[in-house]
Amino acid sequence: MDKLIIRNLKAPTLIGLLDWERKVTQELRIDIDIFLDVSNAGQHDDFAQTVNYAAVADMLLAVCAQSKFELIEALAEHLSAVIFKSFELVESLKLTIKKPGAVPQADYVGVTIERSR
Repeated sequence: MDKLIIRNLKAPTLIGLLDWERKVTQELRIDIDIFLDVSNAGQHDDFAQTVNYAAVADMLLAVCAQSKFELIEALAEHLSAVIFKSFELVESLKLTIKKPGAVPQADYVGVTIERSR
């Protein structure tokens, strides 16, 4: 299976359980692997046969900007559903959300989900 990759997308959002987290925008980092067949796009140099990674990034950023989830797990599930709804060529995905600064002794905490149609 072929894949498109976006790494370390900086996504400001309101996320967290603590009172202060409900008032302060935090910057999440998103990695996504989008699995689809890009053979037709590659063979014919046809943009319509692939997924526009800039549109995916823009959609992820827009959803995160409006998000009010407490858990990154909930945000990950929501982002996955929106991607499948918005991009019909996507067959499956692997999505990682990292939350820097959540644990002072760690670079980040995070969650990775893998979903298929």
